[in-house]
Amino acid sequence: MNAFTQKLRVIYQELFNKDIDKFTTAFLDYSKFEKDKFGQENLKGAKKQFFLNRKTVLRRWLQKGTTCTSDFKKSFYNYPISHYQLRGIPLFTLEDFQKESNLEIFENRVEDFLKYKNRVQIKTDYQYIYTFCEKSKEIDIYKITEWSKGKSNQTKIILEKNNYFYNGTFSLSDENNIFMTLQINNITIYFLFHDSDDRSCPYIVGTSMGYLSDDNKVPLSQKVIFSREILDKELYDLQFILNETESIRAIENRLNLNSKEVKVTHLTKYTNRLKQYVNFFTRLSQTKYKQFFYYRLAFREFNMIQKLFQKVSTKETYFVFDYQRAILELIKTVEEIKDIPLYIVMELNEENIFLQWRHKDIEIKNRFLNLASKANIKTSIIFVIEENQKITTRAIKLLKEMQEHQISIRMIEKKKIVHEVNSLDFIFIQLNDKRDFVFADPIRDSKDVYKLFINKTTMDEYRTDYQKFLEKSKKWE
Repeated sequence: MNAFTQKLRVIYQELFNKDIDKFTTAFLDYSKFEKDKFGQENLKGAKKQFFLNRKTVLRRWLQKGTTCTSDFKKSFYNYPISHYQLRGIPLFTLEDFQKESNLEIFENRVEDFLKYKNRVQIKTDYQYIYTFCEKSKEIDIYKITEWSKGKSNQTKIILEKNNYFYNGTFSLSDENNIFMTLQINNITIYFLFHDSDDRSCPYIVGTSMGYLSDDNKVPLSQKVIFSREILDKELYDLQFILNETESIRAIENRLNLNSKEVKVTHLTKYTNRLKQYVNFFTRLSQTKYKQFFYYRLAFREFNMIQKLFQKVSTKETYFVFDYQRAILELIKTVEEIKDIPLYIVMELNEENIFLQWRHKDIEIKNRFLNLASKANIKTSIIFVIEENQKITTRAIKLLKEMQEHQISIRMIEKKKIVHEVNSLDFIFIQLNDKRDFVFADPIRDSKDVYKLFINKTTMDEYRTDYQKFLEKSKKWE
């Protein structure tokens, strides 16, 4: 008996347990069918007849023997058997069927395939699933306590967590991917793992997909772990994998990007997410990175960002540390609004942003000067100067440039106003809607930083101050 027939018999007897129908399906090339030739109504019947004819041929091959036919060679990669894989590698190639001398290797490969499928699907040594719980902010452990035969290639599993039991399913694809489902509180969670069979590591990392338990319209995706043994939940490697920093909640699909305002509730959710990161970084600083100044300072700086977002989510005043960046964003904002008055009070000294020579400062100045022509912004500036201050040639050049760009300029001596107002350096707009702001450097603030206000009481105070500046200042000509 030739090797080709012997290999077919190995597959028939060992792989398909002498099931001629399954064996036939594995060596069937349905790509030969053309819908137009048979018509939709005749296609089903034609395929059935094709299957029966093919079964007759294969049965004859098994009983009487055959060589590797030209049709077999031509159709092989359309046969389902050609897509079988062992650890991500094709189980059979056409060359395997054509060789005469590799029967023992062929048989061993089938045996390995069966052992592997049996190991994963029926007698797996993986038992524990680790997930991060959104509600408790803790790592949950599920233990697989029971395996039983399910439909098709699926295995039924029962998992236990804190003496509660949950149903699920387990299956393995030919591409070596593990698929699992788990029913928790009427919600189905899907797990995907790629088992590389790496014996040096006790676990594999995968992805879970499901929905938040308190809102089944919001998708949730996060990393999960499938482990052979119990892992130490205090291990920081485990926390890095499963911590909330690895969670993705698709709340973005609830945002209407066409609306003029993002709801504060969404900002609050993002702020709470940042707070979770800060808490995690704080724990790292107190334990693993106590002696690493490089990391500790970075974690502390991130904490400052979180505090900023905390203020934004509650619409509180917040500090601005980069004045240059703030002025540029202010200019961009009023460019978008268009057709509004912009009110400015600032000191005319050597530190004035419009008198600097850095490339970015010059870009800001030019963009500011063009506000009238670009966005029809009616800008009014009141410059605060010291008593008997001599205005430099550079400053005079700047003032003339501003006048040429339709900017109204007034002057006031500092001593005439300083004790009556909150600031000598502030900018605001007044549209009487949610876009209003005051950007100021308060005189009596101990911190040398600017503040951004949007509460009505404070904005009204600065607008009143502006009227005082207006009454005591003189137009510059």
